[in-house]
Amino acid sequence: MSQKASEMDLTLGPVSLVVRDLEPMMDFYVKDTGLRMKRIDDHYVELHPSEESSEPLLILKHDPRAEKTPTDAAGLYHYAILLPSRKSLAAAYLSLGNAGVVFDGYADHLVSEALYLTDPEGNGIEIYADRPRSEWQFDEDGKVQMATQPLDIDSLLAEVSGIPKNGLNAFEDGAKIGHVHLKVTDIARSVDFYQQLLWMDVMSYWGSAAFLSVAGYHHHIGMNTWESLGGHALKKGWTGLEHFTVKIPQADVDDLAAKLADSPIVHIQDSRRLFVSDPDGIELLIRAI
Repeated sequence: MSQKASEMDLTLGPVSLVVRDLEPMMDFYVKDTGLRMKRIDDHYVELHPSEESSEPLLILKHDPRAEKTPTDAAGLYHYAILLPSRKSLAAAYLSLGNAGVVFDGYADHLVSEALYLTDPEGNGIEIYADRPRSEWQFDEDGKVQMATQPLDIDSLLAEVSGIPKNGLNAFEDGAKIGHVHLKVTDIARSVDFYQQLLWMDVMSYWGSAAFLSVAGYHHHIGMNTWESLGGHALKKGWTGLEHFTVKIPQADVDDLAAKLADSPIVHIQDSRRLFVSDPDGIELLIRAI
């Protein structure tokens, strides 16, 4: 790829999850969170933020024989749904709470504000809204300043003051996958892989966690070894993350396909899509924007 990370056009697309018991997952995602279902067949379901959205946030692939991913294995720590505004985040907080969803926690990360929850099969979820980039702080090395501080719930709820709770939706058109946070077994190895593959910059380190992005975003990919240091690589046939989607310009897809043509880590599906496996067996679907 010829571009530098500061110049590259990269966004994330749908996250695909392997699920063992589809009905509880559908109850959660459709009834509780309000995502819109598009059932492709008995084993493949797309979940959209709204009826108008052309691209799903999530894909659920049903495999009743799938085995639960070991705790110390590489895979998904959480996927993160980026909402278009702070008001949207407040609406999500109230709507999900109204539906009886139990939150795992809340956080102010300085660059963003976030809600955390977990689906019935243990997949971590972050729902967040970014602060304006003009408010982000960077150190002298260009690393973005992030933290985990208490979320000011009262201030957040002031965004939707006067709006009836039953008039609020958790998601709206414009919600998208903002980042994915992975469990990896070797931070240095994974950082090097994603830097080489997608020209990503390391935006921040938090001990045994790293956050990488292009174009100065706080992170498109996070990774940690908090539970998975030296653990198992991700295997097919396990529940949880099947792949996540990275969208880049067609010219960069072409460059990657040529660069990796003889590599065992890539499967070229067609001229616009290729699957790449990282050092822990985590698959990325890289496709043209």
